[in-house]
Amino acid sequence: MAHRERRVKQATVIDVAGRAGVSVATAARALRAEPSVNQDLAERVRAAAAELNYVPNIVARNLRRGSGNTVGCVVGDMLDPYFGEIAESVTVRAEEAHSMLAIVSNMQRSAKLELDQCRRLWEQRVDGLIIAGGGFDQITYAKEFEALVKQITASGVVVVTMSPRLEGVPSFTADNEAVGKLMAEHIVSFGHEHVGIVTGAPRSETTIQRLRGMENALRSAGVQVHVRHAEYFPESGRAATEQLMTDHPKVTAILSAADSMAVGAISGVHAVGKRVPQDVSVMGLGHTRLSLYSQPTLTTVDVHLAAHARAAADYIAAVVRGREPDEYLPAAPTLVVGASVDVPP
Repeated sequence: MAHRERRVKQATVIDVAGRAGVSVATAARALRAEPSVNQDLAERVRAAAAELNYVPNIVARNLRRGSGNTVGCVVGDMLDPYFGEIAESVTVRAEEAHSMLAIVSNMQRSAKLELDQCRRLWEQRVDGLIIAGGGFDQITYAKEFEALVKQITASGVVVVTMSPRLEGVPSFTADNEAVGKLMAEHIVSFGHEHVGIVTGAPRSETTIQRLRGMENALRSAGVQVHVRHAEYFPESGRAATEQLMTDHPKVTAILSAADSMAVGAISGVHAVGKRVPQDVSVMGLGHTRLSLYSQPTLTTVDVHLAAHARAAADYIAAVVRGREPDEYLPAAPTLVVGASVDVPP
């Protein structure tokens, strides 16, 4: 039978004070490096802390001081570069610009896990919460989610989202209909008349708005439109594209609702014996690293994820510290031309 290792109790400031032979108040002041503490005593306290592997309890300290030092961020899928960029931008901005600790939580595309993680970050006493779940299922637990966010905000936590979700909660996001419209107009400018759209299930406002922007612009131009819903994975993008091309062989262009799906769409086009872009053009969305390393490189739309994430962190830092936040002016989506779009054959 394997011997079970016993967990070592973490040292407290009381333990440090006892080891150093000083009062708890003196130990606490020395650990905060207050100049009023005698230099010899301060060195004795620091030596005792090092011997005991003592680390300050920041959560408890923040509760006593009421300082705004932590921000939680729930992202949709850490493996997807789309959400990786959000996570990186929030953590860097929080630390470098505001000396705040960002705690990033991965909801793994699960609406139930998103709900649980928002609650757990609240329990960890974060000062602000950025909800960046993306275009996944925002319907199944919608009532529970809205009720939870109301509780969290009522407790004093500053909550923002990075997708249009809740009335009265600041949202840091691109104009999603404009994103879809920009993609459609670019494809139309090349003369494509039969266009497929591969997008996520219509279970989030982000997905619905982007699809509406694409469809309205394409149909206004007299284009025949065929829509397939899939998961935001390369594998799902491939399967949906292969089925779409089989059912509608006249399609000469695919608009994908994410770069991850577009990479799969290129593979799906190849699977039916056609080439990109000579036979079928493929367009992505997000301008993530995937767009740069696909073959061919993707034509995509930059929705300026990093800028929105930084703005969300700035807003939280300002509000929790009693300052007026800067006016938020979302950057317009930008076309990024790659090598995956051409005129129809």
